Amino acid sequence: MAEVPAKLALPAPRAERMSLLLARCAALMVIAIGALVLGAWRLGIPGGAGTLPGLAGMTPNASAGTIAAGIALFCFTFRPLRPLARLIGFTLVIFGLLVMCEDLLGFDLGLDHALFSSTPADASVPHARMAPGITGSLILFGLALLYAKRGWASSAFSQVVTIIVLAQVLIVLAGYAYGVATYYYPFPFTSMSIYGAMSAFLLAFGLLAASPEYGVGAAIVEQSPAGEMLRRLLPGILVLPLVIGWFAHQAEAHTYYDSAATLAIFAVASILVLAVFAWTTIGAVRRADRDRNAALMELRGQREWLSTTLGSIGDGVIATDPSGSVLLLNRIAEQMTGWTVAEARGRPIWEVFRVIDAGTRKPVDDPALKALRERAVTRLESGALLVTRDEREIPVEHSGAPILGFDGSLAGAVLIFRDVTERRRTAQRQTMLVGELNHRVKNALAIVQSLVQASLRQATSRPAQAMAQTLAERLQALHRAHDLLLESQWSGASLKAMVERELDPYKRPDGPKIMIKGPDVLLPPASTSILAMTLHELATNAVKYGALSQNNGQLGISWKTSRNNRLMLTWEERGSLHPVPTKRGSGFGMQLIDKGIRHNLGGETKVEFRPAGLYVEMNVPLEPSKEPRAKPQAVHTESV
Repeated sequence: MAEVPAKLALPAPRAERMSLLLARCAALMVIAIGALVLGAWRLGIPGGAGTLPGLAGMTPNASAGTIAAGIALFCFTFRPLRPLARLIGFTLVIFGLLVMCEDLLGFDLGLDHALFSSTPADASVPHARMAPGITGSLILFGLALLYAKRGWASSAFSQVVTIIVLAQVLIVLAGYAYGVATYYYPFPFTSMSIYGAMSAFLLAFGLLAASPEYGVGAAIVEQSPAGEMLRRLLPGILVLPLVIGWFAHQAEAHTYYDSAATLAIFAVASILVLAVFAWTTIGAVRRADRDRNAALMELRGQREWLSTTLGSIGDGVIATDPSGSVLLLNRIAEQMTGWTVAEARGRPIWEVFRVIDAGTRKPVDDPALKALRERAVTRLESGALLVTRDEREIPVEHSGAPILGFDGSLAGAVLIFRDVTERRRTAQRQTMLVGELNHRVKNALAIVQSLVQASLRQATSRPAQAMAQTLAERLQALHRAHDLLLESQWSGASLKAMVERELDPYKRPDGPKIMIKGPDVLLPPASTSILAMTLHELATNAVKYGALSQNNGQLGISWKTSRNNRLMLTWEERGSLHPVPTKRGSGFGMQLIDKGIRHNLGGETKVEFRPAGLYVEMNVPLEPSKEPRAKPQAVHTESV
């Protein structure tokens, strides 16, 4: 029985797409903050009328750096633009190190004054030197960007650096929330404006969100009870301590409590609030765990069902991932290709399923790869040879179909193929037998025709010569019907071709007018000979007595098919010299219509000798009828 792998290629989860969307939104917000600050500096109104308080704390070069960082983060969320994002990150590292060297060594490269032409409007700022806090954040962000998504080790380093930036920013934001000025902090890298802190926080958050496959991002978007619990607890872990601490600080600042009481209240409140968060999270985790167990049981049942189905069908089945690597083979596929599941898994499909054209010996386009490329089901193709692992060649028919995820993304392809060795042998034997049959029938007709010709040459009386001539013409009609069957390998005969071949000898530019109208109907072999003889007799009768006996005659032959798969054929002559019969007749043509059409084919006929000429209707089934044949009945005729 085929083993279904536990890990199949699945489309990108919705949570990862949402994470990338959040990263892009964060990048755009950083660009907007930087552009707002830089625009205010260019207009000379940093914090001018109180509309943007604290704006002068973020320098023009700091705002330019945050704009560049936001552009780098936005580019990083798109795979083709990641080299550009890393280039900008490297530039940020160099730019930040130069600014830091200016502060430490006391020289000036002119970087601080390159982006504005006048002194700041806020006189409290002596010069527009970038704060150490935002400088350090840009350097760390550039380093994290350089190493992000470069393997597990590099990504781990990037995550650690990003978390350091978050910790730095949270210290600054907490200081602003609690009313502590940043220049009171003894650590210089916590000195930055509120706009710089917001930009650094968005950059760090966006970089974590842009890497949902690694570290913190992977843990948050993980579709598991652990991920569900982390998503529920994360707001409480980050926000609640800051909020409770702010209230405790306000209570202490207004001398409601002393420091010891404030710390006690903060600790107890944090415990209670986090306990409530944990309790609500436990219920959600339990529900998620129950759903997960139910889904797991259903998945196991589907795997067993799929394994049983693949092992019981008679066709070979190979499934691939979106890149064309083999995921599974069923038992028939293992036997035909010579590869086991363990050996073939992970290999390209063209190594396991090698197919060449039987005629040209050239490789055939793999149906699984074609399905992946065109995202469409490929039709069942024949005429191919499967080259097995031990270089044997097996005639196969194969087709492929793509596997699409719930959101329309490509999850892989499935290849189905079967051994057609016996079918080809049977077809070859059938072709050989049909050829032998055609040869024997032709020989038999040729012998009979030669006997008739010999009898015709030896006949001395006119009646005998006429009878031999008529018999030869009828044999020739049978020969033409046989040729039509031979052209279609005895699958049937074209009614249109039969009518045209029968009436072609009587078509002349100045002769009677012959009109043929009707779709190209394929007659079954059982009715081909009888209809051919019927048309021959009607044409012979028309040449002797009817519309084809004079140049101004008209003959119309039309047919159509009905819904119950029956042929409605009409033979109508105009300008006929045939006399209207006054008594019953039993000519060969009428006997053929009566016994052949009615009795042998189960059809219906209608014969009328109208003043304008002979009118015949034939209603013939195109499939063998299972109803009992009607007995032949005499009709009005003389010489038909």
